[in-house]
Amino acid sequence: MINGHGDDRYLFNYPVKADFSSNVYYEGLAGGLRQHLTDCLYKLNNYPEANAQRLQQALADWHQLSAEQVLVTNGATEAFYLVAHAFRRKSVTIAIPAFAEYEDACQANDLSISYIPYDELHPATRFTSDLVFFGNPNNPTGAVLHPETIRELLGAHPQTIFVIDEAYVDFTEAIISMVGAIDQLPNLIIIKSLTKTYSIPGLRLGYILSNATIIQQILASKMPWSVNALAIEAGLYIAQHRDALALPIADLRKDTLDLMAAVKHIEGIQVRDTQTNFFLSRTNTGTAADLKRYLLENEGLLIRDAANFKSLSPQHFRVATQRPEENQLLIKGIQAWISSIS
Repeated sequence: MINGHGDDRYLFNYPVKADFSSNVYYEGLAGGLRQHLTDCLYKLNNYPEANAQRLQQALADWHQLSAEQVLVTNGATEAFYLVAHAFRRKSVTIAIPAFAEYEDACQANDLSISYIPYDELHPATRFTSDLVFFGNPNNPTGAVLHPETIRELLGAHPQTIFVIDEAYVDFTEAIISMVGAIDQLPNLIIIKSLTKTYSIPGLRLGYILSNATIIQQILASKMPWSVNALAIEAGLYIAQHRDALALPIADLRKDTLDLMAAVKHIEGIQVRDTQTNFFLSRTNTGTAADLKRYLLENEGLLIRDAANFKSLSPQHFRVATQRPEENQLLIKGIQAWISSIS
């Protein structure tokens, strides 16, 4: 596993007032979902379904696919490892910077790994690897690829399977999900996560969408009962109430743009534009680790030191939007740090 990641508060002995390090939606568990999980605690007395079959069907109905095109997993991370295992000892290209679990999963399964800058993902780029992994939106930059570009990219490389991580697709106003193209693109695998949008990272719940042949190939190495009973119930509730649980994306986008604008105005801090609820920044003085330590020790604020993302520097850090009043605390905290080292 990557050495360092978001929401690593357990490593420190400081209380956290606001967590900007994790890209999970800040409002937390919805009241209706919390009550449903409480009501389902009795289900812990029994084994869950071996492959979460009821949730598999509910997700298939949601995305207008067949159940054979869906595989429910213990978070998106299990999905990455299952895909890598299904194609073990083959070759993969990873678009970077990227979530490190792509690389970790591929290394664990002896894939030959090469890298390409995310910004070079376009149809004219030539790929010779068996697989290509990338996030859409990208983590940590928040950049996106639009569907027409992806269609052209996959069409230009029919012998390469493209694995698209859509964990943050609900956090962008752009319509970029490729789920509707699965039946037209036989070399497409989509990995989805329910933990970020619905604030349930502790339950670990994700799923894979692809054609039935690829799903069967991946399923062959999946252990039974990897998704627990409460995670299944959470997924069923979310599928049934997805409209009511939809993110207030316009408000979230406004709060993100406001926070970005304020951070951009801090002397010595650079900010990269984003299409999501998180953005990548860079300090021109000191390191991201120094800034993280100062904010945690003095302000009780946690940010993501992004130095261990491949292709990024010790000066890079990632921020996920929180409530407006918490965002103000971060702005003041960064300003105070800059003043303390000037």
